Amino acid sequence: MSTIVFGSDGRKLTLGGMLGKGGEGAVYHVHEAGDLAVKIYNPGRAFERKAKILAMTSAALHKTTDIVAFPIDTVSDKSGMFMGFSMKKVAGFKNIHELYGPGSRRTEFPSADARFLVRSAFNLANAFAAIHSTGCVVGDVNHSGILVSNQAMVTLIDSDSFQFNKGPEVYRCTVGVPDYTPPELRGADFEKVVRMANHDNFGLAVLIFQLLFLGRHPFAGKHLGLGDIDIPTAVGDHRFAYSARRAETRMEPPPLTPALGDFGKEVSDAFESAFGKSGDLPGGRPNATSWVQILGKLEKGLLECSADKSHAYFRSSSCPWCRLEKSMGRSLFAAKISSTVSTLNIGDLIALINRPAPPNQPPAPESIIAVPSLTRSPVAVSFSRGKQLAFFASVAGLLIGIFLANQLNGFWGAALVIASITMMIRSRRPAEEFRVELQAATAAWEEKKKIWEEHAGPAVFLKRKSHYLSLASAHGKLPEQERERLAELERKKRDLQFRSHMQGHLISRAKIAGIGQSRTVTLSSFGFDSAWDVKTRSVLAVPGIGPKKADALASWSSSVEKKFVFNSHIATDPQAINEVKTDIARQRADLEGELRRAPDELKELLDTASELRRNPPPQLVEAYVRLKQVQMDIG
Repeated sequence: MSTIVFGSDGRKLTLGGMLGKGGEGAVYHVHEAGDLAVKIYNPGRAFERKAKILAMTSAALHKTTDIVAFPIDTVSDKSGMFMGFSMKKVAGFKNIHELYGPGSRRTEFPSADARFLVRSAFNLANAFAAIHSTGCVVGDVNHSGILVSNQAMVTLIDSDSFQFNKGPEVYRCTVGVPDYTPPELRGADFEKVVRMANHDNFGLAVLIFQLLFLGRHPFAGKHLGLGDIDIPTAVGDHRFAYSARRAETRMEPPPLTPALGDFGKEVSDAFESAFGKSGDLPGGRPNATSWVQILGKLEKGLLECSADKSHAYFRSSSCPWCRLEKSMGRSLFAAKISSTVSTLNIGDLIALINRPAPPNQPPAPESIIAVPSLTRSPVAVSFSRGKQLAFFASVAGLLIGIFLANQLNGFWGAALVIASITMMIRSRRPAEEFRVELQAATAAWEEKKKIWEEHAGPAVFLKRKSHYLSLASAHGKLPEQERERLAELERKKRDLQFRSHMQGHLISRAKIAGIGQSRTVTLSSFGFDSAWDVKTRSVLAVPGIGPKKADALASWSSSVEKKFVFNSHIATDPQAINEVKTDIARQRADLEGELRRAPDELKELLDTASELRRNPPPQLVEAYVRLKQVQMDIG
């Protein structure tokens, strides 16, 4: 038997099937109005909520925006007892975490690409701006109350939990999720605290971050100190894992994640402000309107990846999604292949590469350097005079020594002869500092000479030409490589079905001992979304996951594995085919991008070789002149 309730005007509403159920009550279809839904509170809750719902309906908040499912009217039973409220029915929307999680996005938002995520973040900020313009504060910001459509439109439900002021009366939001609660409200009694829009701005920034960063939580990272830190503790300590202030936060991001710089300086600065200590101050965080402007600029500045149309990236960056997919070995979005057919005439390009002859062997650089007239340096002249005096003194000493040895005292005469000969030998050698200078000048000259000969001659040209011909060869092998990999997919159909089966079972939808919401967020932040991730990688690398929790995850993954049944009649997974084609397209785009530079670079190398012969560079000339000067000084 259907339940019948009545609006404040006596209108009869017959409740149909249940749309959803939460801790406070359940939401139902309305037979008489397809665009309406009714929330019926659980026994004991209705009385607590009555005054707030009456205040919200009398304020006609539902007329201020269609982005939020605000209460429209109160509903009562036939005796007039308050039971809940009516609101607009939200259809065709899914929970926001189904979008930002790569695992669930594969099935729930299969056509969503990188640009879609940015547009969703923009619309999310716009929704918060609309809410704040009514004077409401969301308060309990979290992923469960925010829905997204296949057109990236955003709407919020559970509006009866919003903080709302009616005159002097403040109807508080009495709940909160730690992962989205700002640091300054850590440990606060939500029954007593009055929320501010700046508190919402923290949770909004977390959600925007999760949309842009593949579901990663901004405070889930690797602690660089002793022990692991969970997300609520990291939030309370302002340990933004992606911050440039790493010495202060003592945190670093998980592996295989985008970098702040991938989204441009304005986005980076906004996240730093939202998650830094200054954000705790009133108005310290970017508000929703600011995020609308920031994300609007980001969206306008996005470039489409030449290898995969599902990739869009900020213009001052290289494509982060290509970089991550290459490291991960899997696609982050449903691939939209630009083309697997080359637009480059490789034959013509090879002809252009082979056309110019390499430079001839260059002449000896000594023959083309004009050495200025050199004279010995003052230090060398002074040293030479000293050497001459020492030589004459040693000759005199030698003669005296010979005389003494023959005529007077054999011992002292012999000693004087030996000392004089030693002095004579040393006086003919260059001083130590001149020897060091000669070695340095010779080494510098040989180094500069080698570089000049490589660039003025054929060496560098031939090396780069060989490199480009190697790339052209790799480019020519891509079609065959694609055929082989697609054939391999057919041979590995069972493995692909198994992987798809495991990827379809998400940790967020499972009941696993010891793995609550916060642990699930941390696991997702480290790339563990599905049973496949648990099976193929060590979950012990995730902070807060010890042997006991790892065993629980492994047991769950094993139970999922046992449910797999191979069906030989199912066609090869289209996504796997797209991944191969996308990878080939990415390789082709990379190769062609580099190959297109070949003719210009080779021409530039030829011009450089010619210029180096005509005009030896100053560094080469200086090194040669220095060497000749030292050689002259030594004599």
